[in-house]
Amino acid sequence: MKRKRIRQQNAGIPAFAHFERLIRRKREARKESTADLYRATTNWLCVFRGKGPLQLHEITAAFVDGFHDFLLGLGRLKTNTVNSYMSNFRSMYNQLVREGLVPRQAAHPFAHLTLRTEKTPKRSVAIDTIREIARLDLSGEPELERARDLSLFAFLGCGIPFVDLAHLTRDNIVNGELAYNRVKTNTLIRVRLTKGMYRIIDKYRPGNDTPYLFPALTLDGEGESSHEGYKRDLRRHNDCLKRIGDRLAVPFRYTSYVMRHSWATEALRKNTAVAVISQALGHTSEKTTRNYLAELDQSTLNAANAIITGEIDAFVARGA
Repeated sequence: MKRKRIRQQNAGIPAFAHFERLIRRKREARKESTADLYRATTNWLCVFRGKGPLQLHEITAAFVDGFHDFLLGLGRLKTNTVNSYMSNFRSMYNQLVREGLVPRQAAHPFAHLTLRTEKTPKRSVAIDTIREIARLDLSGEPELERARDLSLFAFLGCGIPFVDLAHLTRDNIVNGELAYNRVKTNTLIRVRLTKGMYRIIDKYRPGNDTPYLFPALTLDGEGESSHEGYKRDLRRHNDCLKRIGDRLAVPFRYTSYVMRHSWATEALRKNTAVAVISQALGHTSEKTTRNYLAELDQSTLNAANAIITGEIDAFVARGA
């Protein structure tokens, strides 16, 4: 009787309308990446559902299993991509639970769902490969040269993600340090600027009349970069890196993530404490680690980065 009463309470509550509301709320909060994931998930749910509305009471364990099997059955989505859609579906549903649209005493349709991450090929490369990238003569191909230089800057700066790097301004340079808040987590990151980093900054200073440190973003008439514009810029950046990766002695899939992973891998190889690596990358998922990192001296991070990036930084600083 209780389950029947719950279904009656949920009857007529349109799921898609509330998912659309959650998407708008994320965009208003400038959480564009999450909004994009919610949008993609909702689109797939619409395809799975077919014609007709979806009511909240219809989201049962059987519906969740059916959607999961549908995504896997497409044959073109990787396991981790399917996991992402399922995780975001669960996140949207949970938000509706917290809003009181779904009674908490209801059997949770995602309670049985276990998402196992599939191991992916490592994204890091060795120092020898980074040296080869730095030595490439790309002077006749300015777009590729800029992508390479920004990627090297990311490595020298403790693996700065492209989204943070692209939005750096001159105000982020404070007393010889790069200080910025990560777009993803809002964590404050501080990195001592090296000679190689200064050289790349100076290289792109002339003619750069934008508020940003590097000409990495396409700006509108008001000097702003839209979310859609940023995604196009990121695709162009990754396309350039892919073309560079194809030219190397041992070609590999070169993306904006490579230097971040390479910095972390090199840091670990040189026996850098995991706590130092976590602080440099701006990770916040482990509470114990973050509590420890709060007491970490900044000079420890600067010294660690000097060791990790020293060889490449000297090469870049020489102007090779």
